[in-house]
Amino acid sequence: MKHSGYNKKSKFITGIILALQIKLDEFMYNLVHQQPYEMILYIWIHKLYIKGKSIEDATKLICKAKNIILSDQNNNLSRT
Repeated sequence: MKHSGYNKKSKFITGIILALQIKLDEFMYNLVHQQPYEMILYIWIHKLYIKGKSIEDATKLICKAKNIILSDQNNNLSRT
Protein backbone atom coordinates (compact mmCIF):
# COMPACT_ATOMS: atom_id res chain seq x y z
CA MET A 1 0.00 0.00 0.00
CA LYS A 2 2.77 2.45 0.84
CA HIS A 3 4.47 1.69 -2.46
CA SER A 4 1.46 2.75 -4.56
CA GLY A 5 1.15 5.94 -2.49
CA TYR A 6 4.79 6.71 -3.20
CA ASN A 7 4.22 6.18 -6.94
CA LYS A 8 1.18 8.45 -6.86
CA LYS A 9 3.14 11.22 -5.15
CA SER A 10 6.08 10.77 -7.53
CA LYS A 11 3.78 11.08 -10.53
CA PHE A 12 2.22 14.19 -8.98
CA ILE A 13 5.61 15.83 -8.43
CA THR A 14 6.88 14.83 -11.88
CA GLY A 15 3.71 16.05 -13.56
CA ILE A 16 3.97 19.48 -11.98
CA ILE A 17 7.69 19.87 -12.67
CA LEU A 18 7.18 18.96 -16.32
CA ALA A 19 4.11 21.24 -16.58
CA LEU A 20 6.26 24.09 -15.28
CA GLN A 21 8.73 23.29 -18.08
CA ILE A 22 11.56 22.53 -15.70
CA LYS A 23 14.03 19.79 -16.55
CA LEU A 24 13.37 17.01 -14.06
CA ASP A 25 17.01 15.98 -13.63
CA GLU A 26 18.10 19.58 -12.99
CA PHE A 27 15.26 20.09 -10.53
CA MET A 28 16.19 16.95 -8.60
CA TYR A 29 19.90 17.83 -8.60
CA ASN A 30 19.16 21.32 -7.26
CA LEU A 31 16.68 19.95 -4.73
CA VAL A 32 19.25 17.49 -3.37
CA HIS A 33 21.74 20.36 -3.09
CA GLN A 34 19.10 22.43 -1.25
CA GLN A 35 18.83 25.30 -3.71
CA PRO A 36 16.24 27.80 -2.40
CA TYR A 37 13.96 27.89 -5.47
CA GLU A 38 13.67 24.12 -5.72
CA MET A 39 13.19 23.76 -1.96
CA ILE A 40 10.31 26.24 -1.95
CA LEU A 41 8.78 24.67 -5.03
CA TYR A 42 9.00 21.20 -3.51
CA ILE A 43 7.36 22.40 -0.27
CA TRP A 44 4.53 23.97 -2.26
CA ILE A 45 4.08 20.79 -4.31
CA HIS A 46 4.09 18.62 -1.18
CA LYS A 47 1.46 20.80 0.54
CA LEU A 48 -0.76 20.76 -2.55
CA TYR A 49 -0.42 16.98 -2.76
CA ILE A 50 -1.47 16.64 0.88
CA LYS A 51 -4.51 18.84 0.14
CA GLY A 52 -5.49 16.48 -2.68
CA LYS A 53 -5.16 18.97 -5.53
CA SER A 54 -4.95 17.75 -9.11
CA ILE A 55 -1.77 18.29 -11.09
CA GLU A 56 -3.55 20.90 -13.20
CA ASP A 57 -4.90 22.82 -10.19
CA ALA A 58 -1.57 22.63 -8.37
CA THR A 59 0.30 23.90 -11.43
CA LYS A 60 -2.10 26.84 -11.76
CA LEU A 61 -1.72 27.72 -8.07
CA ILE A 62 2.08 27.55 -8.24
CA CYS A 63 2.16 29.76 -11.34
CA LYS A 64 -0.15 32.23 -9.63
CA ALA A 65 2.04 32.29 -6.51
CA LYS A 66 5.19 32.76 -8.60
CA ASN A 67 3.58 35.68 -10.44
CA ILE A 68 2.56 37.32 -7.17
CA ILE A 69 6.06 36.98 -5.77
CA LEU A 70 7.68 38.29 -8.96
CA SER A 71 5.21 41.16 -9.13
CA ASP A 72 5.94 42.07 -5.52
CA GLN A 73 9.69 41.98 -6.18
CA ASN A 74 9.27 44.24 -9.22
CA ASN A 75 7.24 46.70 -7.15
CA ASN A 76 9.92 46.76 -4.45
CA LEU A 77 12.63 47.37 -7.03
CA SER A 78 10.75 50.27 -8.61
CA ARG A 79 10.43 51.98 -5.20
CA THR A 80 14.19 52.24 -4.74
